[in-house]
Amino acid sequence: MRQRSRGRHGTATAEDLLPGEVRRRRCERGLTRDELAARTGYSRQYVAQLEQPSRGIPARPVMAAVDAALEAGGALIDLREAAVAARAERLRRGPDPEAESRRRVSDLLDHRRSDGELDYLDRLVADLIARADGLDPVDVTALVLDHQSVVDTLLRTPLLPHQQFRLFMLAGHLAGLLAISLLDVDELAGASTCCLEAAVFTELTGHEGLRAWTLAVNDLIDAAARSASASDASDASDVAEQSWADLDQSAGADAATQALAEMLTAPGGRASQPRLIALVKGRIDRFGGDSRRPLSQQAGLSHAFHPPV
Repeated sequence: MRQRSRGRHGTATAEDLLPGEVRRRRCERGLTRDELAARTGYSRQYVAQLEQPSRGIPARPVMAAVDAALEAGGALIDLREAAVAARAERLRRGPDPEAESRRRVSDLLDHRRSDGELDYLDRLVADLIARADGLDPVDVTALVLDHQSVVDTLLRTPLLPHQQFRLFMLAGHLAGLLAISLLDVDELAGASTCCLEAAVFTELTGHEGLRAWTLAVNDLIDAAARSASASDASDASDVAEQSWADLDQSAGADAATQALAEMLTAPGGRASQPRLIALVKGRIDRFGGDSRRPLSQQAGLSHAFHPPV
């Protein structure tokens, strides 16, 4: 991966700031990557790369199109030109051993930027959980994919152990949420793949709260598969109930460990946990009962999913 360029004292340069500024202005305008891609004529994948620091400086025509689509008034073009000038100056000077050593120490110890990005991602995911009940599954899928692009960027960024743990926790919850939104549109295969991704992040963290969430999502998918084949799904419901029972039993740990576990159980803190439980249990009840409705008729993410107060 190409290293981020740095100023002499480890401060961010125009080259560092450009991707984040593109994303900030896009979010400020309330546009998704798909909408920005449609306005500029470029693909969604290419637009996503513009917001990733490791992808380099985009060509001037590209940035001009993005600047116009976001009504930035030339600010993005100016920042792009400053990035080009800064890179040219850096390449002309060549690497400074002292500055490079200072940069590495700064990246390792001064991790406030990554903590801020993780806080921002946590707020995004918590907000999605809060609004999910009022969104169509397709919209939930689009938002999860948008947030996962932030995860992808952070996965390529050097992180300290506690930051990596936070990232894996967020990524695991996003993967589980995506599995459920795909389940709403009868995409069982896709939901299973996303649940497998959640399981991978669960094993990387070893966190019992995330493990219970992932197992419950997996049992939900199993119940949906059994329901689709006209089989009895009551046994899958029992397994899911046991998963959450195991999570409840884990609350008997000492107070300090319990407080930390609850804070890390879901994005947004402990308030999200009962809503995630209701999200899964509500669906299990639909699949296992005689009065369940087909998934295609569900407009929101879950009728049992209530946003926080």
